[in-house]
Amino acid sequence: MYICMTVFYTASYYGKKTYQKHYDLVRTMIKRFKVELISPEEGNYQSVLDSGTAATMTDPFMRHYESIRQGIHTADCTIIEGSYQDFQLGHEATLAIMEKKPVLVLSTHEDFSKKINHDYFFGARYTPQTIEGTIQNFFVKVREFSQSRRFNMFLYTSQVEHLESMGKKYDMNMSEYIRRLINLDRRSARMSAA
Repeated sequence: MYICMTVFYTASYYGKKTYQKHYDLVRTMIKRFKVELISPEEGNYQSVLDSGTAATMTDPFMRHYESIRQGIHTADCTIIEGSYQDFQLGHEATLAIMEKKPVLVLSTHEDFSKKINHDYFFGARYTPQTIEGTIQNFFVKVREFSQSRRFNMFLYTSQVEHLESMGKKYDMNMSEYIRRLINLDRRSARMSAA
């Protein structure tokens, strides 16, 4: 199956000794979907740096960080193998969420979405038997994010004034505030169904 999408994939460097076979399994499953893959695990993640930035970044740690940041920025979504919990992976997930990029954190131990409730955050506990379906389901959700629909809406002046007021309070425009209300309602429905 071919999916026209760029994916940033990463995993903990410190977990390689214990989890490398899991990292490789996830990477192999992602590649089955014929996506463009940017990843430290592929060795191609520094290619996202433009030549000017690459030339000025002489510190290897900062070059690594900037490459990851740019890879996340370039990608449509981010997938993290998080079986080995790592502060840097949490930061990278936050970078992606701040860019409004869907993030899937996979683990052989737990489903992190039971602990982290955010519209752009998805988690799953996986096995070799479930990983392909888990990634496929995530790609469906990513596609939903990219296929937003526009519609017109009639509001009374007092309703528009309320939206403007609340938008200022939450530092959002009116559309973002309406989407926030919908997402809060959906989240509440999910939690009451669980």
